[in-house]
Amino acid sequence: MWHLTRSTVVLALSSVSFSINAANKQTASANNPHAEKGMAAFYGRSMEGHKTACGTTYVATELTTAHRTLPCGTKVRITNTKNGKSVEATVNDRGPTSRKRIVDVSRAVAEQLDFVKQGTITVEVEVVK
Repeated sequence: MWHLTRSTVVLALSSVSFSINAANKQTASANNPHAEKGMAAFYGRSMEGHKTACGTTYVATELTTAHRTLPCGTKVRITNTKNGKSVEATVNDRGPTSRKRIVDVSRAVAEQLDFVKQGTITVEVEVVK
């Protein structure tokens, strides 16, 4: 009986874990199953000159982004879902630290996507190459 109970608990925990992971994953675009949709924020001025996880130095005027899983150097297209503006950026850091966001971007990216005043926006992120 203990094996049945243990199996049931393992199955239940697996189901819960799957449900939580599915809920935490950002939604994929209907046009591109490899695209992510979620929140973005930009690095503040205090981060200028700091070393990134990929070994480069953060420069606010460069088109860069932080992503949790994409390899360093990956080119992505980031689109502001509210106004349709998009920009290509290079992954140069790990993050964001907040689970509520899918990317953090440089100030230059935030300016091109027109969300500096808002601070955060909903974006779609697609791998370009």
